[in-house]
Amino acid sequence: MSDAFITHTASMLPGPPVGNDAMEAILGVLEEGRGKLRQRVLNNNGIRARHYALDPVTGEPTHTLAQLQAEAIRTLLDRAGLDVEAIDLLVCGCSIPDVIAPGIASLVHGELGGRPIEVASTAGICGASIAALKYGSMAVRTGESRCAVVGAAERLSVQLRARHFGAELRARRSDEDDPHVALGAEFLRWMLSDGAGAVLIRDRPSETGLSFKVEWVQSVSFAHDLPTCMYMGGERLEDGSLRSWRDCDDLGDAVRQGYFNLQQDVRLLAENIIPVSTGRTIARIREDRQLTPEMVDWVLPHFSSNLFRDRAFEAFAEAGFEVPDERVRSNLVERGNMGSASIFVMLDDLVASGELEPGHGVLLVVPESGRFNTGYALLRAVGS
Repeated sequence: MSDAFITHTASMLPGPPVGNDAMEAILGVLEEGRGKLRQRVLNNNGIRARHYALDPVTGEPTHTLAQLQAEAIRTLLDRAGLDVEAIDLLVCGCSIPDVIAPGIASLVHGELGGRPIEVASTAGICGASIAALKYGSMAVRTGESRCAVVGAAERLSVQLRARHFGAELRARRSDEDDPHVALGAEFLRWMLSDGAGAVLIRDRPSETGLSFKVEWVQSVSFAHDLPTCMYMGGERLEDGSLRSWRDCDDLGDAVRQGYFNLQQDVRLLAENIIPVSTGRTIARIREDRQLTPEMVDWVLPHFSSNLFRDRAFEAFAEAGFEVPDERVRSNLVERGNMGSASIFVMLDDLVASGELEPGHGVLLVVPESGRFNTGYALLRAVGS
């Protein structure tokens, strides 16, 4: 079996950075008098800038999801000095595709052009990135691929615009008991943004510069133990099950009831994201991989909010994996929360920082609150 190496990284962030004060000018005002909720969410998540694939004046989309991913991949290939014809495997992940079918990887292949290749699309939420990384690295290790491109992209801003909530708001305002958009949906308006990242995986390191040997990739799910926390395209029932939009007799009812808004159970998230998605998973990873703090020089955690950062690393320490703060790298404050794309953009930023040295271990940590699945990957810097 061969080794797998990430030889190059790239990212694509659409448009100029959008500060907190400019968000509503682009997304639109959802409901008057809800500014306190917006400010509370922004204070907690710590994000000061993010990117939207929206025209800042008209609010109209500037890119499709596939176009965002394709632009990141073109940058990746340019850095590697390769043509699109060199790719033999394309694996792409996302939280929410632009269309239900076909898969995102097929759409990206269509944008890139080139030749007939294998494509694979990974689903999930933030963990779609780790699933894509595992697929690509395993394909290279087994000899099924010699030049794999792995990426993840998000175009979440289009559904965060006020106009997207119009039908639901009109229906809810006629209901005296619940006149507002669900808290979980509005909460996410101030959390999410757009971007794409990609990595090139080959069976040998780059001849120039640093590469990363993919030591291992692993995910741990607790869906057997916990209900769905983050979802879209359905309604969560009292017993915790999901009713799909496909089960509605009238599709208009699904729209009016907010089935197509991304929802999150904020209470369930707060209760479980640290003890389960951080504490229990790092304990499992330590046991499975004999992982020790001495093996890691940099930790790249994908957190949706800075509110969770200190608590997460306290949970790590309680599990015997204590990491000094100076070894943690996050770009949440200046890049925003790009869902599945965040971890690849974070890795690209670490490469650009110039702080990496041969032998450094880089631990990727990607919790997702869909139904509490967390992905880890250990990379080892090699080369000059």
